[in-house]
Amino acid sequence: MDIVLKCPQCSAEVSLAEDASVFHCDYCESVLMPTGRNEVQSFFFPPKGTKEQVGRALLKALEKKIGPFKIEKAAVLYAPYWRVKGLLFQHAFGRKYEDTLYGGTAYDYFKNLRAVAYNRTFPAFASDRWEVFSLGLRAEAMKMWPYNKEKMGKEALVLQEDIPLEEAKKTALRTPYPGGSADREKVELLKTELIGERYSLVYFPFYCFSVAQDGRENVLIVDGLSHKVVKGSLSVEELQNEPRRETVPYRPLNFIPFTCPNCGWDLPYRPKARIHLCRTCGRAWQETGEHFEEVPYRVVLPGQGQQMNAFTYLPFWRLTVTITTPERQYKNLKDFYDLFPLPRVMDQEVLKQKPIHFHIPAFRIRNAAAVDRFSTQIARNQPEFVESETEEFRNIRAADVWLPLGEAMEMANLLLYSMIPKRAKMIRNTVRTASLHLNEKALAWLPFVEKGIFLREANTDFAIQKNCLELD
Repeated sequence: MDIVLKCPQCSAEVSLAEDASVFHCDYCESVLMPTGRNEVQSFFFPPKGTKEQVGRALLKALEKKIGPFKIEKAAVLYAPYWRVKGLLFQHAFGRKYEDTLYGGTAYDYFKNLRAVAYNRTFPAFASDRWEVFSLGLRAEAMKMWPYNKEKMGKEALVLQEDIPLEEAKKTALRTPYPGGSADREKVELLKTELIGERYSLVYFPFYCFSVAQDGRENVLIVDGLSHKVVKGSLSVEELQNEPRRETVPYRPLNFIPFTCPNCGWDLPYRPKARIHLCRTCGRAWQETGEHFEEVPYRVVLPGQGQQMNAFTYLPFWRLTVTITTPERQYKNLKDFYDLFPLPRVMDQEVLKQKPIHFHIPAFRIRNAAAVDRFSTQIARNQPEFVESETEEFRNIRAADVWLPLGEAMEMANLLLYSMIPKRAKMIRNTVRTASLHLNEKALAWLPFVEKGIFLREANTDFAIQKNCLELD
């Protein structure tokens, strides 16, 4: 879905892709940075036609079916809906039952990861007297405008949202797991997370008509885009008495220059990146609160004698964490392997001196399950990398950073579940109550070499298929 807006430089009407973090005007060629794209923003759908045009069409349709009506009152209103878009991850553990050869029942444990695109809308107002519970595919296909009371109409009724953001987040996570039949599959543990999600408040138009026939008055609510009558029992007076939104509900869409704050050169035009790497001075920047903040990063070096420009570099968040449960804290690798044992002998005293690292992919992915397996392999083996703060990172192939730090912490929580063997009930019960404490964080680019259909990490030789991620 596209956002329709006016270019801040030339005032031409242009479109901004919903998931874009950089704006490019096709008319004046200016490149700007929209602010607040990582935060909640507000939009509206303009209605099709005027209330007079829709009212005439409504009366004509009613006359054919029932008889002549007269419109007593008419109003345009905008109802708020929460829109959530991201990646949905669900880890499910349980038992799967099957019939045996001799009429009995047997079971085996299962462990499934569901990773799908998530796109959902639900009312942010008291909609119990309406039968419009979702905007459906229209929220994906229609163009929308940034919230603007003047464009929406000074006489329009803009309903106040009743469901706050925190409640909307809880609603988004209440997604059922689409497992098998209840008598064949029993889910004993379900972990649900939304990764890379964006919340927006979308105002959808409706027409409200009070129509009269033979002294009887009825209220009809009409969808502002499809012009279909919506079932509901609100009157115009009730709507006018509803709490109104008089101010901009969330951060408006503003723009800042898309130039490096350090050297002043234009940043590379990478519309899907969340963190932007300057190819002139080698600094990395992220927009926060209508200004750029520098993001320190490190580069993992390949083996001795190998040139950096011979590799493709993928970004990861290296998180140094402590795993905490009500019974114990897991602070080092010895503790970590007590929780997730490896089938090999290691020096316990050496492990006590090493912290726990998670490497969370920060690039855009196509196959979430495959990337999860790769991340789990690195987490279980806890490899050590030689890192550098080199700025000689300008002329090599580096993937964009798509995942911000906060989402990386949620992915780290999911990794705990990915490392649970399907039959390890004790580990499952421990992880169920575990939480992660972040000790250190760093953005790190790891070197990968192309070998056939795979990208192999240069130091560990761990592989991931190239078509599982997006590389421009």
